[in-house]
Amino acid sequence: MTTESGDEGTESETDERNAGRTRRAALAAFGTASVGLTAGCLGTIKQFGSSRVPVDPTDPGDDPEATPGEFYFLLEENDITVADLYHDTDDNDLVLFYESDATTATESDDEIAMIYRVFSEGLIDRGSDVNHLYTEVTDPFDGQVEGWAVNSQWAEEHLAGEASDVELWNAIARTKQYGDDAETDSGTGANESETATDDGTAADDDAGDGTADGENSTDDTDTDTSETGLNESDSTAESSNGNGNESDE
Repeated sequence: MTTESGDEGTESETDERNAGRTRRAALAAFGTASVGLTAGCLGTIKQFGSSRVPVDPTDPGDDPEATPGEFYFLLEENDITVADLYHDTDDNDLVLFYESDATTATESDDEIAMIYRVFSEGLIDRGSDVNHLYTEVTDPFDGQVEGWAVNSQWAEEHLAGEASDVELWNAIARTKQYGDDAETDSGTGANESETATDDGTAADDDAGDGTADGENSTDDTDTDTSETGLNESDSTAESSNGNGNESDE
């Protein structure tokens, strides 16, 4: 009995370590794979693929179905100005072009955090089978991010508490695309916000509030409407308090 118990304990510890490595690898892999897919000008992306169909806003009402049209509606309900939204029916991806009201990198990150929250809680948490969300800013200010991406697996892991706010934000940050004029010698956008460390603080000394740029928007902005109950999710992006240490590592 003692030997069997010890073996089971060893196998359990090994499984946990393997699961942790697998999750970290998946998070890192999407960050690199999606970078090229978010690049390109607005006109090029619009013309890419015959399976890309335009989406119109649809009010979720009292019985939401997690459709692309509902995503469009919820974005505008939360002050995100949608220029165009397309559903790639072949790959089951969403391609969003939005007009940014941001004038600083922090405000731009706030918009990203809100769009992610609507995608996560308004679509994925309600059962949508959409695979990816690719975005492009139609009118970026000088040095602003021009595109970024997220996938449904990230959202599912974040909602389940399997990935922390910091892991989620850093993964999104790795997909950010900038114009040629905003590139530094290292290939990173000049105004790109720093990624966060595991203790929930920003890697850059400028983040004196102890939070990663863009993580302060999800609690202060109301993503709920009386008709849709967007905050019904058990796990929202409570990033404003810097709780980035929820990782299971």
